[in-house]
Amino acid sequence: MFLAAGSFYWFHKQRQTRQEHSPDITVQQFIREVAPAAQREQEKYHIPASITIAQAGLESNWGRSKLAAKYNNLFGIKANGKKNRVKMYTTENVNGKTVKVKRYFQTYSSWAASINAHTQLIVNGTSDDHARFRAVQTAKNYRQAALALQTGGYATDPDYASKLVYAIKKFNLDRYDK
Repeated sequence: MFLAAGSFYWFHKQRQTRQEHSPDITVQQFIREVAPAAQREQEKYHIPASITIAQAGLESNWGRSKLAAKYNNLFGIKANGKKNRVKMYTTENVNGKTVKVKRYFQTYSSWAASINAHTQLIVNGTSDDHARFRAVQTAKNYRQAALALQTGGYATDPDYASKLVYAIKKFNLDRYDK
């Protein structure tokens, strides 16, 4: 019986450590919450904070998607293992057509952890191309960084770079760049 109680306590503690967010968050609240983590990553890895914030906002509907609010995955990062994942529908652009598919997504303990995982993807690239997103770090401004993400194949949306630039301009996100 002690083991079961101990297991329940451990499970309960693990569940408590994952932050959950209201799906009713405003865009401005979302930006204020994620900006400090984006700026910390920019200091270390030279990825413009405006890009990180815009990507997080676009990919998560400004923190309102179930994947973001409940599972802290701001970027739609797919799971690459059997731990800390959830299966959900996503919209993909395949051969010019928008399709809904079920995929496993990574779950995180917090939005800051999700931002760190996103940074590691940009810094380390993918298993087939470790330099895939290197140009994001060397970009002279957020426009170049947005184009580097699209050129590197970050998203299936052919208008991804222009959507990032639009969000950065609309919400004045470049004020977070250092």
